[in-house]
Amino acid sequence: MYEFRNLEKVGFEDLTNTWNSAFSDYIVPVNMTPDDTEAYFKLLGIDRSQSFGVFYKGTLVGLLMNSVDTFKGRVVAYDAMTGIIPEHRGKGLFSQLFEYTKNSLKSNGVTHYYLEVITTNENAIAIYKKKGGKIEREFSYITGKMDYDFYHNAMVKALPLSSFPKRELSKYEPSFGNHIAALHRNIDDYQVAYAEAVNRKSAVIFSTQGLVPQIMFNGADDNALLCSVFKHLLQCFENVRISNIPITEAKLINELLHIGFKVLVNQYEMCIEL
Repeated sequence: MYEFRNLEKVGFEDLTNTWNSAFSDYIVPVNMTPDDTEAYFKLLGIDRSQSFGVFYKGTLVGLLMNSVDTFKGRVVAYDAMTGIIPEHRGKGLFSQLFEYTKNSLKSNGVTHYYLEVITTNENAIAIYKKKGGKIEREFSYITGKMDYDFYHNAMVKALPLSSFPKRELSKYEPSFGNHIAALHRNIDDYQVAYAEAVNRKSAVIFSTQGLVPQIMFNGADDNALLCSVFKHLLQCFENVRISNIPITEAKLINELLHIGFKVLVNQYEMCIEL
């Protein structure tokens, strides 16, 4: 009745319809277009030949989309999105799809499987733990605007990411989708905004959509420079989204909250050894 196979020949319209349906009752509403889906695949480097779906009478009713890359010195797959449409839940399809995916990836040399899950999604966390998943880190996803009282006026420059060395800008280890090799897949979409003072520098990588995947922050002495950089970004974007700062970076997170940003959601980074 149900068939499992990769998504190599599935078009973006069908992928989008299934994605929207699978997340129609999710914590964060999803309303993608085929163009949005294609852009998301490009952004995360999703490989349709290494992504898999559940089909019922030829219709895609569930999917698990993966990006494969080197991360933390390992060949890993990253779960970019998983979902089963509501009317086909409760039949063990996710477990079957995951096992099919796991076996297929392992046969292609992938050693570990990474994913991110919202910390309040206890059901999903429990499921992944049963499959051997371990929590490695917790991230904050931050968004919003700055309070004008905290604006500073240091000189800010912006240059293409391609003008900088191919190494991590942040002092912390970025998440899978934010590490420098991932950003270089779509390097033309990213710039670096930075402000400098004597022996000090604060900088962020930002996308053409106003997403910040990495921040260079050296501590309290950089607060004014950081404010100047974000002032520059908010002249370009109505809202800025700051993706996946490890909660261990308490000084950076506290400074962002102090100048007016808000934590939208926290997520666990989980890893499953294949």
